[in-house]
Amino acid sequence: MKKIILTVIMLVFFSGMNYSQRGKWKNEELKGRFEQLEKIKLIETLEMDEETTLRFFSRKAEHKKVQEKVQLQIENKINELELIFKSGKVTTNEEMKHKIDEINSMEIQLEKNRAEFISSLSDILSYDQIAKLVIFERNFKDEIRKLIFKERKPKIEQEQ
Repeated sequence: MKKIILTVIMLVFFSGMNYSQRGKWKNEELKGRFEQLEKIKLIETLEMDEETTLRFFSRKAEHKKVQEKVQLQIENKINELELIFKSGKVTTNEEMKHKIDEINSMEIQLEKNRAEFISSLSDILSYDQIAKLVIFERNFKDEIRKLIFKERKPKIEQEQ
């Protein structure tokens, strides 16, 4: 009897772990697909040769790591603010101003990093290619955003 109960508990436990990982994997898989699609379209749009492609995506990966680090810091600061409000902790205006200023500073750093990345590409890409990259990034983000919103709309609204 104990073996049966232990087996059932283990099955429930491991199936729960499997289920939670499957959801995460699916999101990671979707993210990976979008990244692959972006790479393919970028290579076509910028008409890069193999060497240029390798150098460009290497630099882009470095830039992405830096940006993700700053975005994580921003997310943590916003979570701190949220925790303050949820806990009902009393803070001074100076403390709030300081936290908001930190977040704003990190947001400015994100934009500065992006501008530096774009400027750093002049040794890899021509200025025409850099301009095409800027346009591509905006249009690609807009396309993805539209696809996501289209999926979120109820089916009735889509048919109208």
